[in-house]
Amino acid sequence: MAVNRIAYLYTLLLSFIFFVLFDVYLLHLFFLFLLLLPLFSLLIAIPACRALRYRMDIEDDIVPKGPCPVRLAVKNGSVFPCACVRVQLDRRNALGRVGETYTEVSEESVQCSLGAHGVLSLHPSIKLLHCGRVDLTIRRVSVCDLLGLFRLPVPACNGASVSCSIYVLPELQNRSIQTDDAADLGLDSATYSTERAGNDPSEIFQLRDYRDGDPRHSVHWKLSSRMNRLIVREFGLPLNASLHFLLELRAGAEPAASETMLGAVLAFSEYLMARKVTHSVSWIGEEGSLQALSVTDADALASVLHDLLALPATERWRALELYSAQAVPQTETHLVYLVAGARWKSAEDEDAKQILGNLLDRNICRRLTLMTERCPQQAAKDLLSLGCEVQLFGGRIFEPDAEEVE
Repeated sequence: MAVNRIAYLYTLLLSFIFFVLFDVYLLHLFFLFLLLLPLFSLLIAIPACRALRYRMDIEDDIVPKGPCPVRLAVKNGSVFPCACVRVQLDRRNALGRVGETYTEVSEESVQCSLGAHGVLSLHPSIKLLHCGRVDLTIRRVSVCDLLGLFRLPVPACNGASVSCSIYVLPELQNRSIQTDDAADLGLDSATYSTERAGNDPSEIFQLRDYRDGDPRHSVHWKLSSRMNRLIVREFGLPLNASLHFLLELRAGAEPAASETMLGAVLAFSEYLMARKVTHSVSWIGEEGSLQALSVTDADALASVLHDLLALPATERWRALELYSAQAVPQTETHLVYLVAGARWKSAEDEDAKQILGNLLDRNICRRLTLMTERCPQQAAKDLLSLGCEVQLFGGRIFEPDAEEVE
């Protein structure tokens, strides 16, 4: 628009010079025409601006990372054309926000031209780079006149469905969850079935001869070498296994850390649902209180995802403090505490270490695992001494003699 205005002023100035230097009738008419032309252009743009209608639709509200599934529909109800229609979008990612302050805010602009009574469907080239609940809002729609000198705002009442939310899923975990990982998650139990086999590798249900279709990891190789035939182990079926995932997204956490945490919960939850293992998830909601939901099927998981993808950021150890204050003894529960954000600082987090130790002392849970992106060696040793296991999001289990992973 600035270029058009500068070009018009130069043209008008040149016409004025000819108007002064030459006493030619056509030059006088041309100068007068240039003076009145913006007025005519503006008068044509006004009805087109008033008659413009627009709306925003989404094809699917739960999508993977990638192109944004948003469609903008624009209709010109006037007999005059619209030289340029500009739609300005606000995009905000609600994951990790603090109050009304969003960690990821951007503006997108889409432009098009419409003829008289024209209808156009636009698909903005917006890339969704991070998981979370992405809130899209049409902030402003404007129309330019034919000369590109004026930009007129379209009345807000002309818009329908001007905002929407898209839930962007985290990427799938690179590693697949094998049966052996079930023991790391705590699918072991104090009570096992004596009638049916299950998937818990920490308990042996029975030994038997190999049959076609048995998985290789269930073969007991040492016993098979002694017996000169393949012997397989049937694992135990826990009767009262209970897993609880406690999530904490700290203020200032990088989008990659938030996505890794949510991706781990999603992967574990799908693994458990496939084996019909009921589990639960807790997080701090919008109002600052601890919320919990039991995941029994895909619908329940979808309900959890809608809340987790809009998880607000909290203070350090806030989720742990609330859980410790509200939890009751559950001797069969394995608590998996997932933290995304600032790393453990042994000198500053003594209170949190005491809370973690008290959870086991009070029989709040039978087993406690801290899952995080990274953990210093000394902090891992301190936690292991309390009985709290330490596991990285990548799947590695921290051992007392392990080197620090950055």
